Amino acid sequence: MKIGKNRIAVLIGKDGKTKIEIEEKLGVKINLDSKLGNCEILPQPKNPNYMPLNVFTAQKVVNAINRGFNPTKAMKLLEENFDLEIFNLLKIIGKSDKRITRVKGRVIGRNGEMRRGLEKFAESFISVYGKTISIIADYDNLQIARKAVSMLINGMPHHVVLKFLEDKYNLKKKEQFKQMYKPEF
Repeated sequence: MKIGKNRIAVLIGKDGKTKIEIEEKLGVKINLDSKLGNCEILPQPKNPNYMPLNVFTAQKVVNAINRGFNPTKAMKLLEENFDLEIFNLLKIIGKSDKRITRVKGRVIGRNGEMRRGLEKFAESFISVYGKTISIIADYDNLQIARKAVSMLINGMPHHVVLKFLEDKYNLKKKEQFKQMYKPEF
């Protein structure tokens, strides 16, 4: 996998802490060429934390860092029910820089309001970086965030998307409340 030149330092972390943390938690070895940005993730079967699927999890974490997330948010992918979704704007809307900039601006919103709304109501992390929009969330919230971002990309007004997010959020909270105070007979 290829890492962007300005994301290599973030992946390595101060004194190599981020890279070492990923390697220790997942039982893998990350070979990173800091000149070219080539990254290779190798399994370490002798490590006590090693499991066969950890290589894929490490790839997700590294990919999330490469897509603009900070390492703390990317580490959420170590939890089983969290996943990463990446919208490649080049594939979705073409090579027009004007259209890509407009869509990125729509997802961020004025002063970051739309992005904050997405993160709050869909209980997710959003990164608008380069020509991609990425989401980290648990599976249920990922569906909601994916739908909201798709609505924004397709040109839906912000107030419609926010209403959709608020409705889903309130519905989810009602269900949690019902489960918490469910009477037992």
